[in-house]
Amino acid sequence: MSKFVPTPPILTYIFDIVNGQLEKEGDDRYRWVLISSNRERIYKIRISGTIVSKYFSPKTDEKKAFASLTIDDGTDTIRVKAWEETADALDKFFEGEEIEIIGKPRSGENEIYILPEEYMKIEDYNKELYLRTKKIKRYVKKNLVIPAEEKKEENNFLAEKEMIWELITNSEEGVEMDFLIESTKLERSTIEEIIHELLNNGDIYEPTALKFKKI
Repeated sequence: MSKFVPTPPILTYIFDIVNGQLEKEGDDRYRWVLISSNRERIYKIRISGTIVSKYFSPKTDEKKAFASLTIDDGTDTIRVKAWEETADALDKFFEGEEIEIIGKPRSGENEIYILPEEYMKIEDYNKELYLRTKKIKRYVKKNLVIPAEEKKEENNFLAEKEMIWELITNSEEGVEMDFLIESTKLERSTIEEIIHELLNNGDIYEPTALKFKKI
């Protein structure tokens, strides 16, 4: 039986996570390890960035509570996904806020995401600057490639929104998230941002988990 030594969280850029790959380590017992784009083996991740989109589905008799936050650190975006009590905790965060996340790498639906264990809102600019500086120093010390940070232009997703709206309105029974992803070929984070806006505007509702229907 494999024995695993606890490892501290590694402060890393999101680009290195989403461009890495997840592997199982161990035999009878195993744990997930992220092989980052810098070829580091990371068991627990620490990131910081801005919440650019949020999704929350409350608990019902049929399903568990679920939440996801999409985090942007300037190099790329990644989703943080949680269920039950942790999902309720993530629902207290909002788009535009700075956040620090510590969690484990996981994969599903063709994406690498973070299963959170600790999450803290960053309210002090000095804390944000400290994390950025510490991350750069770690990369330089280990001679790792530091990914370039890109300034992302604001995107209103007008064409994408029209595409999703048409799919929903043309369905009498409503459409599921997987169907929207498959039909539009858009990034899940983009679809979630549009769905979040439509829900807030009262244009659609969610009759069951991750299924959307025109009001």
